[in-house]
Amino acid sequence: MDVALVVLMVLVAAAITFSPLLRRRRVWFVGDFESDFTLVVRQREEALRALKDLEEDLHARKLTQADYDRLRPMHLDRAKELTLKLDAINAKMEEARRRVEQQLAASRKQG
Repeated sequence: MDVALVVLMVLVAAAITFSPLLRRRRVWFVGDFESDFTLVVRQREEALRALKDLEEDLHARKLTQADYDRLRPMHLDRAKELTLKLDAINAKMEEARRRVEQQLAASRKQG
């Protein structure tokens, strides 16, 4: 009886341990797109924050209108550039997701 219980416990432990190996492989999306995405999002947030800070400094009279007019286009161009980069990265990620979904659908049909 005791031996049967030990054998049963070993079998249950082995089943729990090795069950992830028997499951279908999951496709995870990791790579350069994610790190580029994170970097561009952070830089874009910083550029937008700089624009907001400029406005706040102008309203608080910490900045002259001439300085604001000189600095704003520079920060605005940077924010636009980063928004375009972000859009391009999003398009690449969407295309990659579409390909993964197609491959997943094809593998489901086969197996």
